[in-house]
Amino acid sequence: MMRSRDGILTILGGFFSRRFSKFREINRKYATPHVTMTRGVKVALFLLRIYLLLLVGLLIVKFVTLVVAR
Repeated sequence: MMRSRDGILTILGGFFSRRFSKFREINRKYATPHVTMTRGVKVALFLLRIYLLLLVGLLIVKFVTLVVAR
C-alpha cells in the first residue's frame, strides 16, 4: 500500500514540476527590477500604499459598525 502511494506521489510531483517550470523560469527572469526609480517615484508609491491601507481600514470600520449596529 505504501509503495503504490509513494509511486503516485512521485508521478504527481513530476507532473506538477513540469507544469510549473515555466512559472519558475518567468519568476527567475523578473526577480530583480530592471527599472530604476527616482526618489520622487518611491515617495509617491509609498504615499499611495498608505492611502490604500487607509481606505481598506475605513472599509473595515464601516463593515464592523454596520454589523454591530444590527
